[in-house]
Amino acid sequence: MRVIESVFATVILTIIACNHIPKQTERKTIPIVDKRGEIHIYRSSNPLELGNDYALYCMEHHHWETISVRYVPNTLSKLRNEEYTVRKHPKSS
Repeated sequence: MRVIESVFATVILTIIACNHIPKQTERKTIPIVDKRGEIHIYRSSNPLELGNDYALYCMEHHHWETISVRYVPNTLSKLRNEEYTVRKHPKSS
């Protein structure tokens, strides 16, 4: 009886392990306008966060770019706006 139980347990564990499908991350298109007014389109699963630099492939210009996200003060109010600085990444040369 123990042999049947261990075979049954092995089969169940194998089925459970083989049916586990990892969750795929959703890649979203991120369009931005940099401080010079140029449009850039990136694809990433993470949002661009303030104070960080990112190296992403621009689908608009077809090369790697470094994106810096910073706050700049608005002259009309005390509010601040996000500003994107984009430059060509060394990977692209």
